[in-house]
Amino acid sequence: MDTNEIMVNGELIEVTEEIATAGSRKGIKVAVGVGLAVLGSVVAYKYIIKPMVAKIKAKKEQQRMDAEFDEFEDDENDGSID
Repeated sequence: MDTNEIMVNGELIEVTEEIATAGSRKGIKVAVGVGLAVLGSVVAYKYIIKPMVAKIKAKKEQQRMDAEFDEFEDDENDGSID
């Protein structure tokens, strides 16, 4: 083998290794990004969305109960004397 061929082969191996490591770094970055997105979504659901939905449901239920209570009072006080 000629020295020039050995140098070219060595350079080719270095370039291939750089491409492989760059590709694996990109894959790791994507995996970390996806993991952080999932973690952020879970935290947002648990501490923001779920309590907000529960609060809205409780408010609607309270309004429904208040409306039923008002109807009950109106039925008792219809103005007739016993």
